[in-house]
Amino acid sequence: MILSIPLSIYNKQFVIFLPPVKNNMMDHGTFIRILYSTTNTTFNGIFIHVQKENVHDICAIEKDVLKAYITTKHTTYSVEKQVLRHPSKKILKISGIWENDTSYGLAYKILE
Repeated sequence: MILSIPLSIYNKQFVIFLPPVKNNMMDHGTFIRILYSTTNTTFNGIFIHVQKENVHDICAIEKDVLKAYITTKHTTYSVEKQVLRHPSKKILKISGIWENDTSYGLAYKILE
């Protein structure tokens, strides 16, 4: 079972970045794991219930999370395209942030 939060209760104040580790998926990169921690529970990542009509709100969350991570590198946004490609998918799992020599972006999956 996967627990997800409705988009309406997402709060950027509950997003926590863990220290960077070597990224095994890309050369010369790092991975910053994200926790979503409220007073009642902690998620290993951010799990958000997605509906086709709230794609723009999902993009705002991507921008919020990436803006909260301080770096001077180029930001790569990719969630909107992916969500629009898979309208039948239901849950966006944001597991962290990838970073390489020049840019950074969200590490995520779209789950049914």
